[in-house]
Amino acid sequence: MSLPKKISFLLQTLFFFAFTINANSDLETLLKLKESMVAPGSSGLLDWNNNTNSPFLYCSFSGVTCNNVSRVISLNISNVPLFGTIPPEIGLLDKLENLIFFGDNITGTLPLEMSQLSSVKYVNLSYNNFSGPFPREILLGLIELESFDVYNNNFTGELPTEFVKLKKLKTLHLGGNYFHGEIPEAYSHIESLQWLGLEGNSLTGTIPKSLALLPNLEELRLGYFNSYEGGIPPEFGSISTLKLLDLGSSNLDGEIPPSLGNLKKLHSLFLQMNRLTGHIPSELSGLESLMSFDLSINQLVGEIPESFVKLQNLTLINLFRNNLHGPVPPFIGDLPNLEVLQIWGNNFTLQLPENLGRNGRLLFLDVATNHFTGRIPPDLCKGGKLKTLILMENYFFGPIPEQLGECKSLTRIRVRKNYLNGTIPAGFFKLAALDMLELDNNYFTGQLPTEINANNLTSFSLSNNWITGNIPPSIGNLHNLVTLSLDMNRLSGEIPQEIASLKKLVTINLSDNNLTGEIPSSISLCSELTLIDLSRNQLVGEVPKELTKLNSLNALNLSRNQLNGAIPGEIGVMNGLTVLDLSYNDLSGRRPTNGQLKFFNDSYFVGNPKLCSPRATFCPSASKSPQNSHKIRSGKFTTTQLVITIIILVTVALLLAVTVLFIKKEKFKNSKLWKLTAFQKLDFRAEDVLECLKEENIIGKGGAGVVYRGSMPNGIDVAIKKLVGRGTGHHDHGFSAEIQTLGRIRHRNIVRLLGYVSNKDTNLLLYEYMSNGSLGEMLHGAKGAHLRWETRYRIAVEAAKGLCYLHHDCSPSIIHRDVKSNNILLDSDYEAHVADFGLAKFLQDAGASECMSSIAGSYGYIAPEYAYTLKVDQKSDVYSFGVVLLELITGHKPVGEFGDGVDIVRWVNKTISELSQPSDAASVLAVVDSRLHSYPLASVVNLFKIAMMCVEEESCARPTMREVVHMLTNPPQSTNTTPTLLAL
Repeated sequence: MSLPKKISFLLQTLFFFAFTINANSDLETLLKLKESMVAPGSSGLLDWNNNTNSPFLYCSFSGVTCNNVSRVISLNISNVPLFGTIPPEIGLLDKLENLIFFGDNITGTLPLEMSQLSSVKYVNLSYNNFSGPFPREILLGLIELESFDVYNNNFTGELPTEFVKLKKLKTLHLGGNYFHGEIPEAYSHIESLQWLGLEGNSLTGTIPKSLALLPNLEELRLGYFNSYEGGIPPEFGSISTLKLLDLGSSNLDGEIPPSLGNLKKLHSLFLQMNRLTGHIPSELSGLESLMSFDLSINQLVGEIPESFVKLQNLTLINLFRNNLHGPVPPFIGDLPNLEVLQIWGNNFTLQLPENLGRNGRLLFLDVATNHFTGRIPPDLCKGGKLKTLILMENYFFGPIPEQLGECKSLTRIRVRKNYLNGTIPAGFFKLAALDMLELDNNYFTGQLPTEINANNLTSFSLSNNWITGNIPPSIGNLHNLVTLSLDMNRLSGEIPQEIASLKKLVTINLSDNNLTGEIPSSISLCSELTLIDLSRNQLVGEVPKELTKLNSLNALNLSRNQLNGAIPGEIGVMNGLTVLDLSYNDLSGRRPTNGQLKFFNDSYFVGNPKLCSPRATFCPSASKSPQNSHKIRSGKFTTTQLVITIIILVTVALLLAVTVLFIKKEKFKNSKLWKLTAFQKLDFRAEDVLECLKEENIIGKGGAGVVYRGSMPNGIDVAIKKLVGRGTGHHDHGFSAEIQTLGRIRHRNIVRLLGYVSNKDTNLLLYEYMSNGSLGEMLHGAKGAHLRWETRYRIAVEAAKGLCYLHHDCSPSIIHRDVKSNNILLDSDYEAHVADFGLAKFLQDAGASECMSSIAGSYGYIAPEYAYTLKVDQKSDVYSFGVVLLELITGHKPVGEFGDGVDIVRWVNKTISELSQPSDAASVLAVVDSRLHSYPLASVVNLFKIAMMCVEEESCARPTMREVVHMLTNPPQSTNTTPTLLAL
């Protein structure tokens, strides 16, 4: 072999060995990555395996791309549940250009060896769980970097200034973390920067006006969670390249700078949820490219500038919740691309533009709570795209345009509280996508259509109108209906039996009509019902005993009808019933007082002449003898009769006096019939407890009994719970459950059962007394305004610890089944104690669920799967606890404040779904308790996220209580340490 050929052969051999060494090195690195990034028990990267038969097979691994010499140049692993960490070996992939680990649940910190990736141009590590201070050293070696995205992680510390040294950097997204401090002035020197996102952190200080010096900046996102001082820098009006400016929810004040009108390329301007004041500058009409315009939830005044007629590209206009006034200019209806117009909560007047919707593109219209008048524009759904029509609480009059009845895209119609009249478009009742139909408090006439098949409808309200005729049987086709309100109309005829087909119905109100006939017993098939109001009609017949099968029923109003017969005693076993009104009927017999009926006073039964009081010694209507045999014969009242009457009265008085003395004398003797069972040493006796059972000592009443405050001779206060009746098993009103649970467990955040006093008729449970009552009473009462955020958060942690103990530290596991704010008691230091275990169940298999014979719990707190399937497990308690967390955040009760059939979970989901720029911060600000004057926003957001996880529709998606406690006690760092409070 000649010398040249030998040299050529040698070079080829060396190249082959180098090529093989590099290839083996990349393979080994990838396998190291898999070993570290895939946590034990996790799946992912299943095809990343060492195959000795094909050394370059790694180039076909999922997410791996190689160059022509089999070196790895791209890793793209997205939405894979890894849960591990990135190892230092990542730095060995020195040819890597693209690094994408998106949504992989990767934890830990970024290894410093990433600085060795000198070829990398694109890094996307967003939507993971990286934590700790950002390792700014890694930036020094990334000299080719063009895009860096770590959005939605848990990085802390101040914003790194090292990005300034990256001369090719175009995109920088550090949002959704816990960076604090001020925005570095140095960022204005990243001249290549086109996209800067710092939103969703805990940044403070003023927004640097020097950012206006960035010559290529196209998108600037600085809002959400951040709480700046001062206003919008007027200098931003000089960023001629800017296309998007998002400063929403940033605590900005002052007026909107007119100079922003110079941004000719700007297509999106988001300034919502700030404290901006003054008028909308007419100079903003210079934003000739503007498409999305959101100034909602500020303190702006004045009118919509006429000069905005120039903004012909507008697709979204959000001006809601300001103090704007005047008419909506006619040119708004002429905007050719308008899709969203949301201006509710202002003081706009006069008519809506007649031509609104004629562009054929309108999707969402919400002008509620203004002062509009006139007729509804006829062409709102000309393009067949309109989804929501919300005109409520204005002064619109005239009929609803018939064209809207043919708008098949509509999902929500809310026109209540106007002056609308005429007949309701029959087409409304055929709209397959319609979810909500609110027509109440208007002047509609005519009848309900005979054909109703809006199968997706969940809420139908037609209260307080002039509707006549019958309720059509086709109402039974609304299989998803949750709320039906037809009260205060002129409906006649009988209640259709087809009502029984509404299996999801929770509320039905047909009161104040002219309905006749009997109450259909089949209504008991609507097993989800919590409220029935059929009052003020002309219904006859007896109260159906079948109603007592409705285990979830909270309120039953049948007053002012012509019902007869006896009151079913079975109503007494309906422990959830808190409202009952049977007044002004023709009921007869003796009024039962068993069970729950004991707690309803006479006012709920008045107006029934034949109904006897439970205290009456004689009840003619309950006697088998003919009623007329008991009539008092007329005759003269003789002297003899007078003497006899006086003697009888004196005798009765003497007997009463003797009886009182006898009761007092025998009181101690009778107390010996009671037995005190103590679970710890008690320095009082049974008679001391009995002495406290007085009306003035009552501190609470519920379905299971009455609670008294008792002061013992030794100065100790106890809570005495007197259970109604006495029984065993399922009918002992929670006595057995309380004894079996509280009698055997001890935890600081679970109320202590001191013991019980009992005889053959009654059980008295003795608890440690909680001087601040229940969380529900505190939060929703007058003192709720004084319940500061720090106290609320601590209560959440303590209650969670109590439930966690029940679920995970007791054997067998205990399910509470009635977690609610009224069952979380507060001691003198506002420390939380979980209470009321009357519905508690032992779960022998902690991983299974148990099927109940009926629903137990309180309306508004009951998990969906429990209500639908009667299956209960720990996740049912988790859902209820999530509702409690939402109470702490919003200050609202779980039900009763959002309209019929809407609970706090639905209200929160609805509210945040209507946000134009949704984010965690925006969601919190939309629902947070207005009585909280200041709070650490990040802390509220953390609790809100946990609450929403707890109330997930699917139980498997909810965390365990152990996970809840961990998240509450280990919040992201800024949640605990950020001193900045959001002041409202």
